Amino acid sequence: MWHMLKRLCGVAVLGLTAQYASAFALLGPLGSEEYQVIVIGYELPGDIGTPKNLGEEYRRNTPTMYFSMDANFLDYFGSNGVVAIEQAMDVMTGLFDGRHNGVTNISGYSSDLSEWPLEAQRVNYRAQALGLYDIKSVVLGLMAEQMGLAEPERYTWTLHDRLVGPGGCPADVQYTVIKRNFDPVYSGLDLLQPSSYVNGTLYSYIIVEICTGPPDTLAEAIEFPVDPLANVFTPLASAVSGSFIGGYYTGFTRDDMGGLRYLLRTNNLNIEAAGPDTFSFITNNNTFQLLFTSNLAVFAAQALTNDAGALTALYPDLVVAGTTPIFTNVVSTNAFAYFTNFPWSVAGSPASLVFATNYTTNVNVWFRHSFANVVTNTVYSQGRYTVLQTNVENCVWAPPGNLCTNVSLRHVLTNMVMGDFYIIPTNLCDFRIVSTQLVNVVAITNLDFVATNTLGATNGAGGTNELQFSQSTVTYATNRVFVVNPVTCPTNSVALRQGMERFKFVRQDFDSLLNRFFYPVTNEYVLNTITNNTLIRERVQRVLTAPDFLMTAQDLATTPADGLIGPGFIGRGIDFSTNGVNPGLAGPGTILPSFASSFVFNKVGPIFGNISPGSMDEASQIQFPIWGTFDGSTNAPIVYPNGTSVLNLEHQVLIQVHPPPPTLPPGKVGNSYTVIFTASGGVSAPVVWSRSPGSPGLPPGLTLSQNGTMSGVPESGSDATYDISIRVTDSAGRFVDTPYEITISP
Repeated sequence: MWHMLKRLCGVAVLGLTAQYASAFALLGPLGSEEYQVIVIGYELPGDIGTPKNLGEEYRRNTPTMYFSMDANFLDYFGSNGVVAIEQAMDVMTGLFDGRHNGVTNISGYSSDLSEWPLEAQRVNYRAQALGLYDIKSVVLGLMAEQMGLAEPERYTWTLHDRLVGPGGCPADVQYTVIKRNFDPVYSGLDLLQPSSYVNGTLYSYIIVEICTGPPDTLAEAIEFPVDPLANVFTPLASAVSGSFIGGYYTGFTRDDMGGLRYLLRTNNLNIEAAGPDTFSFITNNNTFQLLFTSNLAVFAAQALTNDAGALTALYPDLVVAGTTPIFTNVVSTNAFAYFTNFPWSVAGSPASLVFATNYTTNVNVWFRHSFANVVTNTVYSQGRYTVLQTNVENCVWAPPGNLCTNVSLRHVLTNMVMGDFYIIPTNLCDFRIVSTQLVNVVAITNLDFVATNTLGATNGAGGTNELQFSQSTVTYATNRVFVVNPVTCPTNSVALRQGMERFKFVRQDFDSLLNRFFYPVTNEYVLNTITNNTLIRERVQRVLTAPDFLMTAQDLATTPADGLIGPGFIGRGIDFSTNGVNPGLAGPGTILPSFASSFVFNKVGPIFGNISPGSMDEASQIQFPIWGTFDGSTNAPIVYPNGTSVLNLEHQVLIQVHPPPPTLPPGKVGNSYTVIFTASGGVSAPVVWSRSPGSPGLPPGLTLSQNGTMSGVPESGSDATYDISIRVTDSAGRFVDTPYEITISP
């Protein structure tokens, strides 16, 4: 149990210091360095990585990551477990969204990181008496690990080599000892230096050697604090193995932030892959081609009456993503004109122009298409067209038989689809328009109808000239020619990139609280890439079909010892990628968004141990730790599984509470405040509102009525942030407890 030995070892005090110093350790893949073998304390059971040197770090470059809880987790931990996970992830997002000193970029903190505490570990003695581990703190530790931080206390001193001489072990053994802990504050030479400190605690070491044994660790440099009264395991990066019964973490420490700043700062340039399921939009600025637009009105009419095959025959590059047939009745209007002599016409008068219309009804199939590569350049819901009429008739006031040609134009504004569009070539995923090369307005003339009398017919007064009438409709289309740079979209592109500086973590539920299907999410973001000493903002699209972090639960216990935090109590993994660009080095590389990052929590329940021959009954059993949620408030710890919590979660499937958690509108001291809660879904009226059992009190001056109205005037001195929980109970006895946070300002 070398993990435990490193945690518990202590020797005489060697010295004391008041110097401020901190350090962080970097996590990388197993098996990436030849010297890191189990014989000298690396790659122990439960390890998911080993420490790495400066410049060989692994980090994430996906700015938005998603987390979910599956049915196994929900069945055991219930809604209280969900809240604990959300609180942990909210702490993670809070590092980068300006909630801490208004800083949104990790590089924005002071050089000595004085905004951050040297320790954030506390003790809840009631939870300690109950034998509880805080699931929120453990998740925070897991997330620090997932961001690329290793346990700093474990690798402040670590072995690099062990050589057994001719004299044998333990008489003739030589060791080389190195440091894999680095000071987050730059030295006078602007260098990062190895450090013996972790959050101000000075560590020394002693080498423990056992010479022989099973294929396991034989020697290890065991750290111990020089001051035996100093705080240990203070960083969140140590929370996975350093958490203790009844202990919890309030947040990140100076060392944690030092490590994150080193990894994620803008000027930390690494050759990195964009990651799986990504497409990078890369513009080729040295290649040009022409892109032509087409008439949108014509395309809309063609798309309505042509199926996918006929449409792609008209537009060979068109990609039809889907087609839905529509069966409809179409009334066709056929208008025509002709000349005739009415029976009542005066003898010798010219023939009269007559218009007529025929209507026919037909059953037609229309189509509704969706397209994958059609872009509307301009679109208008109203358009103007011109009606052109040409009339050859007897001239007015002229002798019979003299014909005149009259041409009239009439402009009409009507509702219609007009504009232009272009089709993205199928060999490109996108393009960048450089300039407009040509704008061409095209007039399209359609002959509506034409009429004429019979050649040689009498046109009054003995005339035999031919009368004519025609009408045409002229529509207009603007076609453009663009000069474009083609854009290619390689997957998982590799380039020299800056650190991300900030992240956020978003809960993305399965499509039902109790289902297993993840609703796909598409992210678009920017990676800052360096090409030819020029910073380029590379647009990246990432499609998720599974969460980045999945919380699940299984029975992981095989022996009573599995009740301890460590292997068997938490299943976890991490997906490192070297990108294949640094031969001979252990890094740098990336931590990929992957299902390997799932966290598996032991759900076996309370675990008890007995040891023969002296402990063989309940009276002499040993209880191992179990999961709980607790903090520094006077609220009673939550012990899992929690039946009320599970019941609450089941009710949430049918009952939704508004406003949605976790934040209520802020209030102000002395100003009237009102919030009205409502319940929807499968709720059975009437409902009753109250504070949840065990919930902290409302801000002084506010009350909650049974009809769901929280109102009042916050009293003087009540300015603070309050965590409360509101319960709604319907007539069927079902209830839902919803946690909220409300801030009252002075």
